Amino acid sequence: MFSILLFSLAPVFFVIGLGFAAGRRGWVDAGATGMLGAFVAQFALPIALFLAIVTAPRALLVAELRPTTAYAVTFLVLLGLTLAFARRWRLPAVTTALYVQTVGMPNLGGIGLGLFQSLEGPGSEVTLAVANLVGTLTVTLYCFMRLEMQGGGHPARAFGAALVKPMTILPTLGFLIAFAGLPFPEIGLAVLKPLAQATGGAGLFLTGVILSTQRLRLTRASLLAVFLSNILRPALALALCLLLALPPGVEARIVVAMAIPAGFVGTILSAIYREGTAESGGALVATTFASIVTLPLWIAVGVWLAGA
Repeated sequence: MFSILLFSLAPVFFVIGLGFAAGRRGWVDAGATGMLGAFVAQFALPIALFLAIVTAPRALLVAELRPTTAYAVTFLVLLGLTLAFARRWRLPAVTTALYVQTVGMPNLGGIGLGLFQSLEGPGSEVTLAVANLVGTLTVTLYCFMRLEMQGGGHPARAFGAALVKPMTILPTLGFLIAFAGLPFPEIGLAVLKPLAQATGGAGLFLTGVILSTQRLRLTRASLLAVFLSNILRPALALALCLLLALPPGVEARIVVAMAIPAGFVGTILSAIYREGTAESGGALVATTFASIVTLPLWIAVGVWLAGA
């Protein structure tokens, strides 16, 4: 067990720590994360998720359909709870959207890819891609819609604009192509593969750099983020897996995926919109540092489930 935890978590936290040190020591411009963030969020991550799905055999995607129920219910419950608290605290609309994105969407593209590659090796990206697709079509789609509606935009136009963003449209297209059994050209795979291969390390490093720009303040928003992201989300996913009687290996992957702390997309967007930095940044810092304790515990639960 110790060996599994060491070899799966050491690469993840080492690269995050390297990014954190690079930002704090001034080796990189920690205040100018926009370019690296745009590269990961707009290019590398969507393409990595697209390739993970579009190259998956249809039978493997069919096998992932049952777990989507657990993912969907988990994401929707987290979305509803986060929205309820944000409205109770009377947060502005943009701040609410960014906080919902940060708390509700785990860092599947950064921590998730590196962690699953360490745990299971090549091929594990399909699980993450499907989980990310469900989260994108629930949490992220809501966030993008709310941002598009600022200034009185029509909900239908906002939905259309949110749906065609790279993070939403590319994984969706990949799933539709693969599920239909359509072959994807080999030249396309060769052209896109370098970008996909850069995602895991770049996402982890970017997470560390962003963390170096934030201060850990134990506010009600950051404490709620830790409870929802690090404790409730994987616990709810575990309960749903047991209720659905999914195969043990699938249950383990779902629980570990849902135990991954908050993602960095909301923090990047907060810098662009110049709003919600305290809430989204605080959630990112708190959940990532809390995951040093919570993530090994949930991985241990996943290992136990897989061996049960």
